[in-house]
Amino acid sequence: MNELIPDIPRIHTAVAEWAACMVYVLILKKRFKGAALWAASAGALGFFCGLQVLAGIAPLWLWIPCMAAAAGAMYLTIFAFTRCKASGALFWTARAFILAEFAASLEWQLYYYCARLLPNADKTALQILFLAAVGAAACAAACFLERRYASANDRLTVTRGGGFTAAALAAAVFALGNMSFITSNSPVSGSSATDIFWIRTLVDFCGLAMLFVQQEQRLWLYAKDEMHSMRNMLTRQYEQYAASKDNIDFLNRRYHDLKHQIGVLRSEGDPEKKAAYFDELERGIKVYEAQTHTGNGVLDVVLTGKTRICAENGINFTCVANGSLLDFMDVMDICSVVGNALDNAIESVVQLPDVDKRLVKMAVYLQNGLLVLRFENYVEHKPEFENGLPVTTKRDKRNHGYGIKSIRSIAEKYGGSIGIRVEGDWFTLCLLIPHDGHAKE
Repeated sequence: MNELIPDIPRIHTAVAEWAACMVYVLILKKRFKGAALWAASAGALGFFCGLQVLAGIAPLWLWIPCMAAAAGAMYLTIFAFTRCKASGALFWTARAFILAEFAASLEWQLYYYCARLLPNADKTALQILFLAAVGAAACAAACFLERRYASANDRLTVTRGGGFTAAALAAAVFALGNMSFITSNSPVSGSSATDIFWIRTLVDFCGLAMLFVQQEQRLWLYAKDEMHSMRNMLTRQYEQYAASKDNIDFLNRRYHDLKHQIGVLRSEGDPEKKAAYFDELERGIKVYEAQTHTGNGVLDVVLTGKTRICAENGINFTCVANGSLLDFMDVMDICSVVGNALDNAIESVVQLPDVDKRLVKMAVYLQNGLLVLRFENYVEHKPEFENGLPVTTKRDKRNHGYGIKSIRSIAEKYGGSIGIRVEGDWFTLCLLIPHDGHAKE
């Protein structure tokens, strides 16, 4: 029966494998750009074609090793062209391999069907037409579907288990789809050329669907972990606010008591050294005075705590804020936005060896009907950006970097947005929220 079935030309298979690899190279972080990328991709196409030509003249018993070599070539291409680690390259290779199998099978099935209906048509032209049209459509559809994951792909870590699971799934799909070429006495074998084509194409399509389900599951688990981390962050910010609120009254009373005691001691005509000592003492306890009065109690508490941290670390913190503009926001939202923004700024400048460069600014004001929350800090080195957000400098990137995301989420909750830029030596985070007297959402 097999001799009655025209084999897929090796060049068609090579083009499908190369195009599938390029789909994932385009959506992942690339090692090459511009002319270098195109030159390398042209070289890869030639390599795939050469490999398939050699496979075509090899004995039939080497068919499986030749397919394994083709899969290995796809792995090396994705690994060499992208910044994926070994497990990640294996994961994406599995997806590319099944995509290539599906595209080649569908293209050849449609060609075979039309060739039988049009026996007088130019076979070469018909093959080129279906190779270009079906291959381009399949790869374009895959690229469209995969791009929805593009923003998460770089953050998602493919574990070794995830890579091997995808590879095992791809191997199983390939085996089922090609079972008819090995034996006709299996539950998934066809009895005619048309049956074999349909079985192979449908099995490959189902394999693609399963791989996309696997990806959806990965994204769902990532989103779940991310929401859990953001919720924990919000809770910690609120707990910090509550703890600060409980302590501020005591600190204020203590400050005023000490101030009166200093006043009494000054009136006794102490020596010059003692006067200098008390001057220093007064400066030290000023850190604990709730000097911040913005018109919003929640903002006052948060700023008091951050002001104390800045003073303890030699950070020059200036704030001009009309806190009453924040009255429509939830308590936890204010704590999260201001707390996270100032924590990031403090963490950035506290590492600077030059104390004079430890500068942090904050402003809250109304401009053209928009509530503006502006946070600035001095930077010596421009941070890296990814998807419009700065990349965390901490080693554990999986469990950090949620502060900015939380701020963006809260801004969007109130119909606003955030903007981040670096101009000269200043990093600026700006929230813009419509302020039309609306109540909390």
